[in-house]
Amino acid sequence: MAAGFYAAPGCRGEVAVLDRVTTVKTPIRITVMTKSRFFSAGGRLVDISLDDEHLKRILTGGDGYGYLKYTPRSPGYKKIKARSNSDSAEGLLLVMTKKDRAIAIEVEEGFKTAVFSDEAKQSSLKAVNALSKKYKIIYLSRFAGKSITGTWLEKQGFPKSVILGWRGPNTLTALKEKGIQLHAIIGSAAIISAAVKDIENRFTFEKTKDGTTVKDWDEILEHLQEEH
Repeated sequence: MAAGFYAAPGCRGEVAVLDRVTTVKTPIRITVMTKSRFFSAGGRLVDISLDDEHLKRILTGGDGYGYLKYTPRSPGYKKIKARSNSDSAEGLLLVMTKKDRAIAIEVEEGFKTAVFSDEAKQSSLKAVNALSKKYKIIYLSRFAGKSITGTWLEKQGFPKSVILGWRGPNTLTALKEKGIQLHAIIGSAAIISAAVKDIENRFTFEKTKDGTTVKDWDEILEHLQEEH
């Protein structure tokens, strides 16, 4: 399954939905994909709902993708649901105001030590929960994909939020075009290097010349909480 998609349990991956991020009154395309086993399967009717309110029935194209333009009128987290026959999947839409600020976190590198150390897990959990009170959290996944990433984050108790597949600098450009204020990014040296032009505060646990190398999440929290 392509990174960034989530198939609801029991639907065998027949329908998938992308998580999206935008700002109030800034239109986005709700994106779904229909597939059969491991291959795309276009020409299927899909009902799309937002927070259990039916929006529209669409037809996926030959490549399996279908799109619905939507303009949010209020901020918050909104549940996207796509259903095609007996198959269904859910995604998440984060709608921010122009004043909100976001922190992007690469899951694979940002929480790598948390997988092996309970102390590191508690440190990262404490930091992200504290930061989520001041900033919107946007998770980035380079390899694991949304299904695995989302399951792990939920099991560990991290704040629920959107999970975007990392597509290089284009991921950050797309967010900025939607009016998203990216205040900080946390991840691998490669990811923060790609963010040099877009994000001022860049943190990594690896050696880098393109940001701040930190030893743990407590140090990140200290940096970001010092700001006024």
